[in-house]
Amino acid sequence: MTEAASNGTGPLDGIRVIDFTEYIAGPYATMMLADMGADVVKVEPVTGDHWRQQAPVAPNESRVFLGLNRGKRSVALNAWSERGGELARRLAASADVVVMNYRPGVALDLRLDYDSVRATNPTVIHADITAFGHSGPYSHRGGFDLLSQASAGVMAYEARAQNGTPTGVRTIAPSDLTTAMFTAFGVVNALYQRIATGEGQRVSTNLFHSALAMQYRPLVSVEREDATERAALLALIESAQADGASYEDTLEIRQTAQGRLAVSNYYRVYQTKDGLVAVACLNNRLRRALRDLAGVSDPSIEGSVFRPASVPLAEHERVRQEMEAAFATRTTETWLSLLDEAKVPTAPFNLTEELYDDPHVIANNLIPTFEHPTLGTIRTPRSPIEMSASTVGALTPAPVLGADTEAVLGELGLSSEEIADLEAEGIALQWRPETAADGD
Repeated sequence: MTEAASNGTGPLDGIRVIDFTEYIAGPYATMMLADMGADVVKVEPVTGDHWRQQAPVAPNESRVFLGLNRGKRSVALNAWSERGGELARRLAASADVVVMNYRPGVALDLRLDYDSVRATNPTVIHADITAFGHSGPYSHRGGFDLLSQASAGVMAYEARAQNGTPTGVRTIAPSDLTTAMFTAFGVVNALYQRIATGEGQRVSTNLFHSALAMQYRPLVSVEREDATERAALLALIESAQADGASYEDTLEIRQTAQGRLAVSNYYRVYQTKDGLVAVACLNNRLRRALRDLAGVSDPSIEGSVFRPASVPLAEHERVRQEMEAAFATRTTETWLSLLDEAKVPTAPFNLTEELYDDPHVIANNLIPTFEHPTLGTIRTPRSPIEMSASTVGALTPAPVLGADTEAVLGELGLSSEEIADLEAEGIALQWRPETAADGD
């Protein structure tokens, strides 16, 4: 078991997870379970998880892989071979939880789908992640975060364009990460229900549905008011596109109709005399406090209800210019002090590279160090969850490829000789420190 699981204090201590996932959504979901103390066994091809080969920093190691797989054990196994497939199914039969993110139909081909696993493991929780689900006209498609952002409207709502075409969120993969969190949430709820019923079940999530579900604001419609406005906007855009309008033209049409420009004056990053500072005011009391600090007038934020349409767009543009001019007269440190004193939500703007030395990060040990068998000291963000009576956060880094093949297959009853034969046939791979030291 992982160190986090073996210390006996994780809330999922004793839960065995067999992880047949790659890319982002699946590995992040199982890493969340590992952070909670589950023994997560990552079953990889003998060539390794896809991410191991993407911008590697050493053979079979990459930053993305390190960031998605801490606290797990690695078994390198060719599940498509007859013997490897049999072992993969035996691992699934030993699990409390099985997680996979294959394209629809692949799990069935491997006999690792829910019905097949349940036949030998009736209480299993089987989590299945796909791009678009198992029904509907998109269900046959594979997919990644970019496709979900595009098809589920996230990219359109972000309202960004590059070289004339839409671009979405790129710093993180929102569809992948929300799917991971929904998956982990579904798994722990299924485990909780199993305590009461003794029965397992399938947990299904997909990137498209997650991308819809996380849009608590743009996809909530009060139909008696919004349906007519929505139809008018779509008709306006359709007419503009028929006349040759570009995506950026339709972007401007949507932004104007939705009043985006007005909102951004109080929810944005401003340039100060020597840097940048972020402010986030989502009620009129906070907006007025910011306005007063900047010495700006803005009649649209009087009263308790924000009514940006009550003044012309030119007025909002005036406010923007005056706010920007005011922020440019003082340093970031001065603004942070003034905003904190006025209880206006604010934060410094940090470059990613600055976060390792950020005083708040250091005070809370938010990016701890780990000792990796081949890379030495690495740093990666820890779980943000804290619990008063449980240890949360895996204590080991992402595993090297095949680090635990012999141990895990030994738990299935295979002898050292049998495992050596599997290695000789290319069905399994076991990492050894001495071969790594030789550069093999």
